[in-house]
Amino acid sequence: MVIVGGGIVGCLAARALAAAGARVHLLERAEELGRESSWAAAGMLSPQMEAAEEILGGRAMLELCLAGRACYPAFVLALEEEAGASVHYRAEGTLVVAADDGEASALPERAEGQRAMGLRAEWLDGAAARALEPAVAPDARGALHLPDDHQVDNVALVAAAAAALAKNPRVVVRTGTAVERVVVEGGRAVGVVAGGERIPAAAVVLAAGAWTGALAGVPARVPVRPVKGQMVALRPGAPLFRRTVGGRGVYCVPRDDGRVLVGATVEDAGYDKSVDPAAVAELVACAAGVVPALARAPVESSWAGLRPGTADDLPVMGPDPEVAGLVWATGHYRNGILLAPLTAECVTALVRGEAAPVDLAHFAPGREVRDD
Repeated sequence: MVIVGGGIVGCLAARALAAAGARVHLLERAEELGRESSWAAAGMLSPQMEAAEEILGGRAMLELCLAGRACYPAFVLALEEEAGASVHYRAEGTLVVAADDGEASALPERAEGQRAMGLRAEWLDGAAARALEPAVAPDARGALHLPDDHQVDNVALVAAAAAALAKNPRVVVRTGTAVERVVVEGGRAVGVVAGGERIPAAAVVLAAGAWTGALAGVPARVPVRPVKGQMVALRPGAPLFRRTVGGRGVYCVPRDDGRVLVGATVEDAGYDKSVDPAAVAELVACAAGVVPALARAPVESSWAGLRPGTADDLPVMGPDPEVAGLVWATGHYRNGILLAPLTAECVTALVRGEAAPVDLAHFAPGREVRDD
């Protein structure tokens, strides 16, 4: 098997395929695994928050993300044992703060809708929200408490996945190796050309994220484009809150090392990963509107990543409808960390000729998508 792309999706797909008995070549264009969108993320496992803020598109995507979240507890235990390292999984939950009356009127209804799906979601008035997290702004109208929306340190997750692969004799990892072309013969993917070398394969998995569209030999399906996201890490003098706190168009993610990650912008800027000081200042200002003490926290670092986006904001997952042996696992947009373990399970099943563990009909590479 050949996997094109060594982000977290590609790494976990390689791990899962090897566990199923396959021999895998994992090819990554960068010099290190997971240094693009996987490294640049915040590690939120928060489908309910994104649904409540109407960022997730539709019931099918919410159900996929909930299934992805459900994979995490068992997955984390297994990966940490394999890697001998922590991924800093945190289960304190998430708080979505209502900064104005409009949000305060909308969020309780969204909480009720989630409860009707059997999910835990509790609307808190301002006093109750501050009792749960005293650092929340005193003028907050209330907050939606989502105890099952968790987080993981995505950088530690990538490192653990890479460590697990390094120990696995069934996986060959080649970094600094750009795949130039997928080789298709007789309607079947039979390998790739990388670094001028042809690498044969019984199946090819496309997990190249925002670079998927640059691969020659890949059928024109759902276009995948880079969507820039700028983020900032703040270093408050003492821990301010335990949960992920969202609101005013930002999210604030507390890390075990004392930092607070604040993100993120959404920009169609091609492959530009430059950081704009004005965007950083705006992120900090919005974060301070939710947690005022963050206004005094020094900026430790800032960065930008390129999410793999599609026109309908849905991932591209499943077997190619015309090319046998070609499996798509890309376009995860804001949810690559959340969906990576589940995507790995789906890829493994599909390569083995089995049904995926979840319904992928809405995410099929052959679906029609209007690119307006």
